[in-house]
Amino acid sequence: MSTIRDVAKEAGVSTATVSRTFTTPNIKPTKTQTKVLEAARKLGYRSRHQQIGKEWSEDGSFFSPALPAGLQNMIGFQFFASGPGDSLSSNAFYGPILHGAEKEASSLGLHMLLNTTDAHASLQDLPSMVKNHIVRSMLLVGSADPQMLATISQHVPNLILVDNYDDNRNYESIVSDGFGGAYQATKYLLDLGHREEIKFLMPDYPSKTLQDRLRGFVCALFENGVESLSNKVITLPEDHQKCTDPKAAIVEFLQSSGRPTALLCGNDYYAHKVIQACWDIGLKIPDDLSVIGFDDIEFSQQSCPPLTTVRVDKEWMGRFAVRRLFERLRSEAGAQQTQQAKLLEPHVIPVSLIVRGSCRAL
Repeated sequence: MSTIRDVAKEAGVSTATVSRTFTTPNIKPTKTQTKVLEAARKLGYRSRHQQIGKEWSEDGSFFSPALPAGLQNMIGFQFFASGPGDSLSSNAFYGPILHGAEKEASSLGLHMLLNTTDAHASLQDLPSMVKNHIVRSMLLVGSADPQMLATISQHVPNLILVDNYDDNRNYESIVSDGFGGAYQATKYLLDLGHREEIKFLMPDYPSKTLQDRLRGFVCALFENGVESLSNKVITLPEDHQKCTDPKAAIVEFLQSSGRPTALLCGNDYYAHKVIQACWDIGLKIPDDLSVIGFDDIEFSQQSCPPLTTVRVDKEWMGRFAVRRLFERLRSEAGAQQTQQAKLLEPHVIPVSLIVRGSCRAL
């Protein structure tokens, strides 16, 4: 059976060139790529991508038989970073979403282009895949300015928001159940005996995801008879451009007279900063403070103590988002207007409370 090295030798190119030829869909082959394709045909070589469903068309380009003829099998993954220091490789929440999206795209025979843009970038900083009309379908991942979304939608007809949604329901979106998760976590603290001294910690400019979690927190307190809802939210100043570490502000809060007995954090990142701050000033978790996070990022179970948190299936969010985009591609030519309202409703991914060692009963 022929290998990629055999094809490279026959075509007189590197193995990397052979690999690129077989992993670049819907692009008219160059002379070099044509040589690779001819060598592969001669040797009877079939790449892994062909084995999962791609075939050559008569002109040498690739297509996926699972999609209607004429539609691209190339999609975009646009990540909106919170600041200069934020990247998919280091982001414990969005990294798994990318991983899930990549796996699903591969299984469906889709090729995915990746781009990162600062969420606070100007409208002129559109990704090249958008400006040059390289893709007709994209996942827009993370918080982004509505004007940026509207501008991208002028260039790309198929958009799905991931961990974000549009209040006017102009875009289909994939979100986790922030409201339900925060409600469940708050109810757990209430059942442990924490009542008037439960507080919610988040940045002073929260995303829509964090706003949903805050609403779940407030609703749980209200429905369970907590009379005073004032001063229940602690906001931390956040400078995305300077990548400010919030730990100093957390230390100041923990040393004040208003320290609660329990703290629900908007995400695991802030929960870990609270744990670090407690170590620095000699407070013990959960003896002096019960802490719950949100997201269940990878190192939450390895913190000291292991963090009680709300699990979000981040990889599944990525897989489901690609699957929805794939279905939009399949139905693009014959979609009926009567289906639009249903398609644009947000898809809410269920979450679950993971109890570990960072909370105690009063």
